[in-house]
Amino acid sequence: MKIIFLGPETSFSHDAALKAFPKAELVEASSIQNVFRAVDKNEADAGIVPIENSTEGSVNITLDFLIGFNLIISGEVFIDIRHCFLSNSKQREIKKIYSHPQAFAQCQEWLHQNYPNTKLAGASSTASAAQHAVEEKGSAAIASKKSAKKFGLKVLEEDIQDLSFNKTRFIIIEKTAAKPSPLNKTSMFFLVKDRPGALLDCIKGFKKQEINLTRIESRPSRKSAWNYVFFVEFKGDISDKSVEKAIAELKKYAKIIKIFKSYPIMGN
Repeated sequence: MKIIFLGPETSFSHDAALKAFPKAELVEASSIQNVFRAVDKNEADAGIVPIENSTEGSVNITLDFLIGFNLIISGEVFIDIRHCFLSNSKQREIKKIYSHPQAFAQCQEWLHQNYPNTKLAGASSTASAAQHAVEEKGSAAIASKKSAKKFGLKVLEEDIQDLSFNKTRFIIIEKTAAKPSPLNKTSMFFLVKDRPGALLDCIKGFKKQEINLTRIESRPSRKSAWNYVFFVEFKGDISDKSVEKAIAELKKYAKIIKIFKSYPIMGN
């Protein structure tokens, strides 16, 4: 089985892939978009992508590609995120810090206290940031301790994330549905009709069926300005009678519905 993840090795996406598929062939991609493309073109059996962080919330690019690609969510995995400050330069010599934008956001208080005026440079992943720090004198990276070992960087400081309970949830994307499970959850998008109370009408069926909506947020539809789709997750399988009734009610009020099948709930 071939699994594609946002690389390079030692990225947190790599950790998620190892946790979910310890015996699979793991292949790295240079971007989240390329993970989606590889799965869509059958170049990999499945992909691992981050979807939300406990500190910074949604990974919006993943939500956008879920809308754009005809793939499903077949599973999820949670990873503890512990950021380290890595460099081979002395701390007073550091003029630039590389990392992924989510990592910068998760460490913003530490950065404000220690490097308030230092240039921050974005990277496609934390492991990629470590590569940049190796290649450029006077630079550093926010990445994992594994990245320090792999790329030959010194760990100048550990656990620099703002919150100790920093976790990222990753999803498994593929073309085939997950096997039924007694403890499933479902993710979906829907586009509401532009009128007062439209969102309330769309979700009232879930309340009526006593289905727990665990997440709801909006994203630009990319169809026209100020037009939004809603991303919703709830506990329950699409084969459940209560879920079928709630979806039937939703169809009365939503213009477009996209359901990513159902997949097993994993502990966080």
